[in-house]
Amino acid sequence: MRALVVMLLLASSAFAEDRPLYFTRPLKAEDVAGRSLRELTLMRNWIYARRGNEFRRAWLRDFFTQQKWYQPNQAAFLSEGWKNLSDDQPADWARDDKNAEVIAEYESSLTTEQLNAMRDAVRARAKSAKPEDLIELKLLSIRLGGWAGEGDAPASLNPLENPKRLDGLLKLSDLDDLSPRDLKLLRNTIFARKGRPFETPLVKGHFKTVAWYEVNPKYSDKLLTDVDKKNVKLIQSLEKQLKREAESNFMVAA
Repeated sequence: MRALVVMLLLASSAFAEDRPLYFTRPLKAEDVAGRSLRELTLMRNWIYARRGNEFRRAWLRDFFTQQKWYQPNQAAFLSEGWKNLSDDQPADWARDDKNAEVIAEYESSLTTEQLNAMRDAVRARAKSAKPEDLIELKLLSIRLGGWAGEGDAPASLNPLENPKRLDGLLKLSDLDDLSPRDLKLLRNTIFARKGRPFETPLVKGHFKTVAWYEVNPKYSDKLLTDVDKKNVKLIQSLEKQLKREAESNFMVAA
């Protein structure tokens, strides 16, 4: 494990300066290998930012707002950004979509051992930590199922980053920083805490590295508490609202 941490530290320092976050060619394995979760998230979302996507995650929104080329236009993104390649679309969209798949596949292939090594690498630079390191620890917390930093979990963690918050009732404001994908994972985290098995690739792949997750062969929704049920309803209500807003934006843009 120690050797793996050292390798990750060397890899991140060696590649941070000379590897861009966006490529105008098909990605190669070496383009994603050794990347932090923050870098991988930026790489994947750079593709959608170029098409005008607006971000619910504050750190992504802040990052792309600082890019001079970024022009948020959610209506246009929804009407054009997710179409299959056609004659009237830029040819690089097909390449970008393939690149997004490569990044997502690499992210999902990371093992618990690799994620723990990435966590230890961030912890090792505690004295010289940068703001980006807190973002990295939050992303690692999501993948590992709890606060990845040392000491008590910061109060700023959302429920996906700190599932212990699901012990109590959530407020709508607790979900402000979560994307539709995040909301789906959070909703299923409530069921996962009771041991529900999953078949959907996204959800099943997510929980494979969550330390506390264990399938309960006798799982039933009857295991959910009243708090669990209320939290599920709250998350579902926001998911439906975001879907309605997306459909409305799509109709306006179309």
